[in-house]
Amino acid sequence: MLQQILDSLEGLTDLEKNDLLRVLMSPTYSRLEKVKSLLGITGTDQDGILEFVIQAIEEMVLSYTGQDTLPAPLEKVLVVMAVSYYKSAGLGDTSAAVGPVASVKRGDVTTSFATSSGASGSASTFNLGQDGGDFFGWKTVLNEYRKLRW
Repeated sequence: MLQQILDSLEGLTDLEKNDLLRVLMSPTYSRLEKVKSLLGITGTDQDGILEFVIQAIEEMVLSYTGQDTLPAPLEKVLVVMAVSYYKSAGLGDTSAAVGPVASVKRGDVTTSFATSSGASGSASTFNLGQDGGDFFGWKTVLNEYRKLRW
């Protein structure tokens, strides 16, 4: 999980990375503040969307794990999952979400990306666990916290 966070910090100076990691590790910051820090959002215009994403991810995680409340070790996981979902669904952005690379041409350098309306659009790549999905790769982390249901 830490590696995924660090990979998302490419392009930041060491000072910016340290400030961001301080926010993420501090128990005094809310989930919303942590998500906004990871996304680089400073204003409040996206707060409604971000709160919705956080709540939706939390409900899905609780449903999958069978827990009534989120276990403390999953707090950071929830934040990173919310950021992943926000980015993959293209939320908060009026332009189409950028998907995976659709084609690459090396001579005269051409790279094109699939859009969310294309065959490999990114909005549907964040599988929230339905139909045997893997929560975008988080299933192994969440399986540790699953409770047996009768």
